[in-house]
Amino acid sequence: MQFLNLEQLLEHLQQIGPENHVTTKNWSAAQNFYHLASAFEGSMNPLPAGYPFLVRAVVRPFRWIITRYRFPPWLPIPATAKHKLAPPEDVDFQQQKDRLLQVIDLFQQFQQNHPAHPVLGSLTHDEWIGFHLRHYSHTYRSSN
Repeated sequence: MQFLNLEQLLEHLQQIGPENHVTTKNWSAAQNFYHLASAFEGSMNPLPAGYPFLVRAVVRPFRWIITRYRFPPWLPIPATAKHKLAPPEDVDFQQQKDRLLQVIDLFQQFQQNHPAHPVLGSLTHDEWIGFHLRHYSHTYRSSN
């Protein structure tokens, strides 16, 4: 599934309900919403650094691919950001869905300079949109 804009992502998100979703091998839909909301928050408030220099040096030149075409499925959450990005086991579906919808709305209204991505470095607002679209698609693809 490939989204062209945040409106398409929001339309898809609105259709996901507690009974009509598929969970990943590791995370429930509520946990995916938690993770995605945290990533959106990280594009407005900096996430802790944590990726080794080698990972940043190898991945950063490919950021145009990641923000336009495909999210790398092999990129793990660094230990320094797990407290922000890795979801707890007992998150509530509706609370996390509502949280994700709210944080996307905040992101759309965000007028300040975005903090650098922990791996990809400085991104424009449009590049952050591309990142979030590919990240959501990756999570959705992982859910099927």
